[in-house]
Amino acid sequence: AMAKKQAKARTCVPRHLARLVGVLLDLKPPRAQSLLGLLKLLMKETAHVVKSNRASAKSLQKAWSTSGRKRPSANGVINEAIKALKGLISARARPQPGPAYVLETDASDAGWGASVYRLSPTGRRGREIHAAALRWTPEERQLHITAREALAASYGTAFLVPRLPEVGSITLHSDSTPTVWAWRNGSGKPTISK
Repeated sequence: AMAKKQAKARTCVPRHLARLVGVLLDLKPPRAQSLLGLLKLLMKETAHVVKSNRASAKSLQKAWSTSGRKRPSANGVINEAIKALKGLISARARPQPGPAYVLETDASDAGWGASVYRLSPTGRRGREIHAAALRWTPEERQLHITAREALAASYGTAFLVPRLPEVGSITLHSDSTPTVWAWRNGSGKPTISK
């Protein structure tokens, strides 16, 4: 049964990422290029469900290229992302000592917000440690809400996680379905809350 779940994880993760990538690549190439950092983050976060180090850039290329019609102008973005993600896909999660945190992110028409709080040893929500919120730039305001929700998760991580003194684990809470798909594990259950 475990081998079956691992095999499913190897194909499931790139497929769900491909759905989000398809949405992002429908944007104009400069915007897709600016979201490349988000794709790296999403792949890094989902790498823990890939139990085999044999996953290759070729299998990722195949999964991504079948996610929608071919977009010649976006080929450079895809190739650059795959090159950057090739090393991340083989990463495996290891239990780390230290406190557990929850990062909550959300996006609206006006801007994005994020807050991080520590979990108690019993798993209950503790006090808020840090919070951040910013208005969207005029260019970001033109993006689809799906892309803005994903950007909120990316910006929240970039702004708040480096401020934590020590980290054992971080759970991301998001109400964005594509973001949930991106963090989904091989068993079909989301690893972040919706």
